[in-house]
Amino acid sequence: MPNTFTEKVKKCMTEDGHGPFCVFLYFISVIYSVAVRIRAWFYVAGVFKSVRLGCKVISVGNITVGGSGKTPVTMHVAELLKKSGYKVLVLSRGYGRSTKGMVVVSDGIQILRSPSESGDEPYLMATRLKGVPVVVGEDRVKAGKAAIELFKPDVIVLDDGFQHLRLCRDLNIALIDGAIGLGNGYLLPRGIMREGLPALLRADMLMVKGTALAPDVLRGINGPSKPLFNFTLAPQKFVDLKSGKDLPLSSLKGARAVAVAGLASPEQFFKTVEGIGVKIVKRLAYPDHHAYIESDLQAMEADGAEVVITTEKDGVKLVVLAKGIRLGIVALSVDAPVTGEDEFKKIINNSVKRTA
Repeated sequence: MPNTFTEKVKKCMTEDGHGPFCVFLYFISVIYSVAVRIRAWFYVAGVFKSVRLGCKVISVGNITVGGSGKTPVTMHVAELLKKSGYKVLVLSRGYGRSTKGMVVVSDGIQILRSPSESGDEPYLMATRLKGVPVVVGEDRVKAGKAAIELFKPDVIVLDDGFQHLRLCRDLNIALIDGAIGLGNGYLLPRGIMREGLPALLRADMLMVKGTALAPDVLRGINGPSKPLFNFTLAPQKFVDLKSGKDLPLSSLKGARAVAVAGLASPEQFFKTVEGIGVKIVKRLAYPDHHAYIESDLQAMEADGAEVVITTEKDGVKLVVLAKGIRLGIVALSVDAPVTGEDEFKKIINNSVKRTA
């Protein structure tokens, strides 16, 4: 369970409080904001140099912390490019992994590393993206160059790369959670913003997840008109973590479940599960990128529960513990369909077309 300090920080980040602790966080956020702006200006002024790799690069990222759908959209873009005939590679930082440096999670044929060595999101992408190598590295330039030598991709899809200014990109996609927007408008740690609103001027395309933003917020974000698309996280199926079999969504309609999520915004996952027709009898919310251990399994029990339902990201870590859970356990698989898919596909493909 979160401690009092964590709860205080979370409350200040998500609400417009005015207590002494929130004021303290505000002053830290001002210092952070100045540092972020100076860094960005150094790149604009040429003091810091951005590096262009030997292939096309598409970046998917955001300016807030939390679940804006980066991983599903990264997979959607990678699949779209692969179907268009391009050799694609996904490059991620690999947050929360036990390894350091550049690591090949998947060569596109087989998975070479464990979830703990890869990071949960890169490992998930490796399981979903057949024929697409997945590589992680803190230094995206160094890892990108090494990946190009190994796999000779036509295009690299950069997962969570909006703030990685050292790497040039041919298309810069910024995601926004329509339900949360920009939160209370403050930067970290007083709010949920990684950068201020002007940072979105770097974006070539904006994508809003779920609920449409209010017109005044949208005008402030979009500024000079950019391509703007809405997308959703649409449930596709359940995957049984014990047998590995796919199950239709209808198979658990009316079931009583324990819902488990290690996400920045777990409530959205819980609502999605309920929207399928599942009755949640117990909710377990863990920190984002939570590393599950056997002692966590005891909490995944509840009187009258028939099954444990978790996210795909949590599923790649819980699969090794699944046999220790008395109940059945499934992961909910989602896709990221885009409204205006044909135009979206056109912009993606145009950004990576080879020039003579």
